[in-house]
Amino acid sequence: MTIQRILVPVDFGDASVAAIALAGRLADGCGASLTLLHAEAVEAPAYFTRDQVDALAAERRQRQEQARKYLAAFGHKHTEARFLAEIAMRSPIDAITEAAFDADLVVMGTHGRSGPRLWWLGSVAERILRDLTTPVLIAHARDDARRPLTSLAVFAAPGLTGQNALALAMRIGEAVNAEVHDRRGDAADPEAMFNDASMVVVAEPWVHDRAWRTKVGEPLIRSGRGPVLFVPERT
Repeated sequence: MTIQRILVPVDFGDASVAAIALAGRLADGCGASLTLLHAEAVEAPAYFTRDQVDALAAERRQRQEQARKYLAAFGHKHTEARFLAEIAMRSPIDAITEAAFDADLVVMGTHGRSGPRLWWLGSVAERILRDLTTPVLIAHARDDARRPLTSLAVFAAPGLTGQNALALAMRIGEAVNAEVHDRRGDAADPEAMFNDASMVVVAEPWVHDRAWRTKVGEPLIRSGRGPVLFVPERT
């Protein structure tokens, strides 16, 4: 598997800082393009007059340009990698889903909280992780951006081969000079793999499986022990 295009949704919080820093390192290592995306919806109410709609459109263009400059400054503060700053004036879910079609990897940040505050922007990251067929790498707000990725552990639950996960882990390992440990046959709790790995690469069902997410995916994210890469299992 190749990594030529990396997408990072940004909400300007601490979790986005971790995601940008990690994505920048991967982009440099893989020689991939990097896009930072911020999305915010500004819709005209149905009762607006034509003049009001035109005024809102002008304000929207001004806000979009201001947001792009702010996003660029925010990105340069947290990575030395070259990137493209994009602003989408639409809902985050729609904007990220559309942009992800052209990406090989999506890197998102989370605060790792439990309950409804677990996900970046509430339910947005949950929807993205559930619906995308693009690999999604979750970074935690408290991750140390300076910590090198020295080793990757690959996990696959029973019934999943983990071939895609292993292939992507090998590509990342080559790019950042990290060892890759194939732990697909282990019955151990995947969270325990952080004991000797700085990133866990997990094979996930191609079709959303709530039971798998509850048992495997969410505990890994909540642990906050390091980045977790979810790679869909093609069938």
